[in-house]
Amino acid sequence: MEQRKNSVSKKAWVIIFLLFLLTVISNADKAIIGFASVSIIEELGLNAEQWGVVGSVFFLLYSISAVLGGSLADKIGAKKVIIGMVAIWSVVQFSTIFVSSFAYLLVTRIILGAGEGPSYSLAMTAASKYLPKEKLGIGLTLVSIGGPLGVAISAPILMNMIINYGWRSAFIATGVVGFVWIIAWIFIAKEKAVTEGESAAAKGGTPVSIVSTETKFTSVLFSKNFILVALCGFATYWSFTIGLNWLPNYLENGRNLSEETLSLVVALPWIMITLSQITFSSISDRIYHKTKSMVKGRIFILGPVLLAGAASYVFGTMVSSNILAIALLSLGLTFGCITLVMGPAILVDLVSPKHQGKVQGWFMAITSLGGIVGPYVTGLLIENSASQAAGFHLAFQVCGLVLLVFGGLVWMSVRPEKLENSAEINPDATKAI
Repeated sequence: MEQRKNSVSKKAWVIIFLLFLLTVISNADKAIIGFASVSIIEELGLNAEQWGVVGSVFFLLYSISAVLGGSLADKIGAKKVIIGMVAIWSVVQFSTIFVSSFAYLLVTRIILGAGEGPSYSLAMTAASKYLPKEKLGIGLTLVSIGGPLGVAISAPILMNMIINYGWRSAFIATGVVGFVWIIAWIFIAKEKAVTEGESAAAKGGTPVSIVSTETKFTSVLFSKNFILVALCGFATYWSFTIGLNWLPNYLENGRNLSEETLSLVVALPWIMITLSQITFSSISDRIYHKTKSMVKGRIFILGPVLLAGAASYVFGTMVSSNILAIALLSLGLTFGCITLVMGPAILVDLVSPKHQGKVQGWFMAITSLGGIVGPYVTGLLIENSASQAAGFHLAFQVCGLVLLVFGGLVWMSVRPEKLENSAEINPDATKAI
């Protein structure tokens, strides 16, 4: 009986696979700008500070669209919102081929960011409705790893296209893939319209109090626990967007790697992120299943891993060996991304499924602010340092400091005891519906 309750249906696995592909495409779209950075900078005559702005403006409307997309999904369904979202960003990918100025490039990045803003939170929301709580860590990870795998898989392909056919060819390719995915999603995905209370009542159980969910949602949104977890997301996206926008540039110009070597090396951290997320989420699920404690199963994984990422960034700037530098900076990026898995899993324990779209949207909104600040601060530090290498090293150290502060705070301070107790009393409160 226990095994059946915690099992995942074949239909759910198909949806999880489609959502995995969604994050693959979304992150490949984001990564192109980093792969093509040298070519675009040279063609448009941009400096480091301007390129930092290019990385930051992507997240200008990202936060707003994440909140709006999550709220809209709670009202009309995630399926429809996801279709519109992917259509927007695919069209923008095609329009990018006409970029001929800095201003035009900024406009395409802003619109693309608005289109992709709700993608991660909606993928997590849709996936969580098909998964029992004891499988959330690994289930959400299978969706989340589409992010690093999207970069790892696309890196050699897109880099080869950029080298041989020009940087615009890569944008055309990802635009086509986006529209193909929409067709598959339309025919396969179905909305799950049963509410949490109805589901419990249908099973003869005690329905969740819909009256209290609104209060719980607002109290969680402004609580210390939610804010600290969201700030970990902020630190994660600071690190994540540096990896997307600046790491390829640093390896080529700061470490003088050839284009051929770079096309292979840039995939390394994203492969490591995939492996680490699977490993840590499996450990987290095992502890959570055993203890039914969000603190022990989720928080005590999130905090220490972020601190390990901070240490890796700092030490990565101190070594002269290219191999060691690549390894340590890759570890910094790898460990820094853990919030993308642990954050949504923690939120499922905090809020009713009825409000998952909204709370995941707010989480992503705060998280994405790191994507605005991180790339711009990095560009500013590089532009105003004694040398480009010194600027990069200082930027990586600052990123490490951000991970250290917020990772340490969440590890020491997040203790949602009342919520954990309620989860123990009603463990099926957020079961798949």
